[in-house]
Amino acid sequence: MKADFFIDRPVFSTVLSIIIVIVGAIGLALLPVDQYPQIVPPVVRVSASYPGADAQTVTQAVATPIEQELNGTPGMIYMESSSSNSGGFSATVTFDISVDPDLAAVDVQNRLKKAEARLPAEVVQNGISVEKQAASKLMTITLLSSDPKFDEIYLSNYATLNVLDLLRRIPGVGSISNVGSRYYAMQIWVQPDKLADLGLTVKDLQSALKDQNRESAAGVLGQAPMTGLDVTIPITAQGRLSSVSQFEDIVIRANPDGSIIRLKDVARISLEASSYNTESGINGGNAAVLNINMLPGANAMEVARAVRETMDEISRNFPEGISYEIPFDMTSYISQSIKEVYHTLFEALLLVILVVYLSLQNWRATLIPTIAVPISLIGTFGVMLAFGFSLNMMTLLGLILAIGIVVDDAIVVVEAVERTMDEEGLSPYEATKKAMSGLGSAIIATSLVLCAVFVPVSFLSGITGQLYRQFTITIAVSVLISTFVALTLSPALCALILRPDTGRKKNRLFRRINLWLAGGNKFYERMIRGGVRHSKRMLALFGLTLVALWVLNKAVPQSFMPQEDQGYFTVELELPEGATLERTRRVTERAMKYLMSQEDVEHVLNVTGSSPRVGTNQSRSQLTVILKPWDERKTSDIRRLMDRVRREMRRYPESKVYLSTPPVIPGLGASGGVELVLEARGNASYGDLQRAVDTLLHYASQRKELTGLSSSIQNDIPQLYFNVDRDKAQMLGVPMADIFSTMKTFTGSVYVNDFNMFNRIYRVYIQAEAPYRAHQENLGLFFVRGADKAMIPITALGTTSYTTGPGTIRRFNMFNAATISGEAAQGYSSGQAMAILEQIARRHLPSTIGVEWSGLSYQEKHVSGQTGYVLALAFLFVFLFLAAQYESWLIPIAVILSLPIAGIGAYLGNWACGLENNIYFQIGLVMLVGLVAKNAILIVEFAKDAVEKGHDTLTAVIMAARLRFRPIVMTSLAFILGLLPLVFASGPGSASRQGIGTGVFFGMLVAITVGIVFVPLFFVWVYKLKEKWTTR
Repeated sequence: MKADFFIDRPVFSTVLSIIIVIVGAIGLALLPVDQYPQIVPPVVRVSASYPGADAQTVTQAVATPIEQELNGTPGMIYMESSSSNSGGFSATVTFDISVDPDLAAVDVQNRLKKAEARLPAEVVQNGISVEKQAASKLMTITLLSSDPKFDEIYLSNYATLNVLDLLRRIPGVGSISNVGSRYYAMQIWVQPDKLADLGLTVKDLQSALKDQNRESAAGVLGQAPMTGLDVTIPITAQGRLSSVSQFEDIVIRANPDGSIIRLKDVARISLEASSYNTESGINGGNAAVLNINMLPGANAMEVARAVRETMDEISRNFPEGISYEIPFDMTSYISQSIKEVYHTLFEALLLVILVVYLSLQNWRATLIPTIAVPISLIGTFGVMLAFGFSLNMMTLLGLILAIGIVVDDAIVVVEAVERTMDEEGLSPYEATKKAMSGLGSAIIATSLVLCAVFVPVSFLSGITGQLYRQFTITIAVSVLISTFVALTLSPALCALILRPDTGRKKNRLFRRINLWLAGGNKFYERMIRGGVRHSKRMLALFGLTLVALWVLNKAVPQSFMPQEDQGYFTVELELPEGATLERTRRVTERAMKYLMSQEDVEHVLNVTGSSPRVGTNQSRSQLTVILKPWDERKTSDIRRLMDRVRREMRRYPESKVYLSTPPVIPGLGASGGVELVLEARGNASYGDLQRAVDTLLHYASQRKELTGLSSSIQNDIPQLYFNVDRDKAQMLGVPMADIFSTMKTFTGSVYVNDFNMFNRIYRVYIQAEAPYRAHQENLGLFFVRGADKAMIPITALGTTSYTTGPGTIRRFNMFNAATISGEAAQGYSSGQAMAILEQIARRHLPSTIGVEWSGLSYQEKHVSGQTGYVLALAFLFVFLFLAAQYESWLIPIAVILSLPIAGIGAYLGNWACGLENNIYFQIGLVMLVGLVAKNAILIVEFAKDAVEKGHDTLTAVIMAARLRFRPIVMTSLAFILGLLPLVFASGPGSASRQGIGTGVFFGMLVAITVGIVFVPLFFVWVYKLKEKWTTR
């Protein structure tokens, strides 16, 4: 279809563009909004509990059989597990990003079924949960009250009964956890001495409870076959018990004399919390804390809005004195970041239009690109929806960069039509027809070259591939739409809107610009002639550029993604192992008081008795410090505030402190920074692993590049070892199971069965009253029954001695392991931090200690070094497209050789600004290849035509350079100015905007100052080579 077709049918052209805008607008309305594309590998979490067991027992009885079955699940990358002294076990299996999360969860579930037969019965009775881990924490809701009657237990259960279920039904909500949950339970607090006096044991209590607190069917009267009856009557009976008084009246033994021993005679029964291992609160007060995680692929903004609306509705029925707050909402960071990107988008658009106006010097001509650019950008949203993309940092940054490219096509058309009008004195309609006849193929060729750069990169695998894909396809689509608009709407508008030059004198500003451009053009010509005269010097300079590029690639620090200020950070307090919750609470309160006194801090959430690195542990406390909105803060840099907090809390004599930022990509790893795993392989013992961790931390703490180092391994904690005299136990007829069961029930609490209340099922636990399980001497009050019905104290069946052992045992890929977390110090990159840790491990650790990476560090390790691969792909495809277009293997070399010049600008700019070579910088480099190639093609194409018309190479190339100088400088300046808002970005999400903008900005500056001098030179040299080649 000829260009004339659209020039003659302006309404048809306009309708096509309107359709593109409508489809784009629908896409924009329906696109989900998120921080990043779906790039978090699926994680399946398995949890089980073995109350009363120590870490070593949990590892042997629970972890080993489960891990043996889970190991080698299809698509698994690595598996981590943790067994704690509180009897808890949790394992997380991380899968490759290409694995379907639902299938992964089913696979894990099936393998777990095989392991169940080898697990202790109590573990299976307690239940083993398998769940897909929701990647991103969306928001935190707290229920609070200043009324003392609404304590933490009441608030926690009120939330469970009245809030959780409604929130879980909201589309897009993945999971909700009631942090520091105080879920109701029927607690039976036994007095062991009374029990022994009456000749009863724990076993008798459990049997009575199981017998008298059970749900069972009692049958039906008159069930068929039956004659002579009109009605059937079901028989009902008291099933499960539901109140404290009913439990108190349970009969444990009926004596021959007619007296009855009831449960209340030997125990105190109360309805209270099932566990007191953790406490949660906000700003120093009691609170029920609910963490909401989002389902992968859900629209964060929609889900958060629905949660807020639901909470408003629920809160209308709250008892007087209970209120709720949403201290943390990830969407405020996402919306702020996205809003900043939109600002940048509009700023870039305005700057580009300004440059276009200064370049074309005519408002009619400026109108055409001003209409064409938004059409291309808006149309892209429709295609993004079809591809299943979301509005995220990647796609929006892609659109910002696309502005500079998209405006090119419109400028090229307008400039060509204006030049034809002026030079040949034709009417706008005729001039448009003539200009478009030669332009169509050039526009299509340059667009195809740009797509050739972007599309292959999107086929990379893993997380990088996912990130690149969203970015490159967004740009490629906007370029293709822009090409379509340049061939349809732009010519139609040119024919309608443009007017021939009246010859009126231009204003002073335009005259200045034209003089400056003419001077630039003359200088450019002198540079080319000088370059051709001093070919050897120029070649040597080019050689030096390549060397400098290689050196800079090594010198610029590498990382995966820049650390962003997400508006919060976490503080972990570590007291000596074995410290009680009460002791941890005192230190936590002191820390919270200090944090609340900081003017930049808005909320502090605390979970005392838990830590993200070791799980539930009474000697740990985790504080989430949520900062005020960005524009209200006094300290702009979150690191400065963290350093202040770290300095203050290091003065606490009773605890260690670890500060960490959230992971760069929510769901990837436990915190920002690096995560190194040390494994005890071969015959290495747990003690060897502890020594290896101490050695590594000792050497790492001396390096200035590392900060905030901590390890998940715990020092050995005091333990009481009970050595059973097995011979004596057998002689007295006491089963081993009775001995352990008695000790475990009295000291560690045992789950017996369930009861019903509030239309829910709660658990019944047995445990000794607090004074009976505080000290070693208390064991003398625990009795078991011998074969002759005699009551025997447990201390008569064994001896006790104090020893030490691990508090929590962590494993990684089935080896005992420890995770070392830390961050790169200010001015250093995560790549450098990882290299130093690896180097220390190689030098100072024994060969039996293995080294692995997890979380974001694993991804960084496995995708690093792809820059070269990505650029090589981009270069290759540009070369192949140009070879096909020019039907020559040599001419494309002139274009390809000009590309490294821009690269040196990008690397130097990045290095000078103290930025890193991360995924954003690499995306920028790919972008640069496309843009610089586009400019070089414009010169080479015209020069090649001139040579074919009979001009000598030098004349041809100077003609081409002179002709293309103005459009190249103008379109490049439009693009460079469009990048300015990115280079000077601040606020939320600014690190990624700077990362992508800075390299391209400086690369383009060098490309239009130095690079465009080299393109003609390469063209001349290539043609000389070609002549030598053909004359052989």
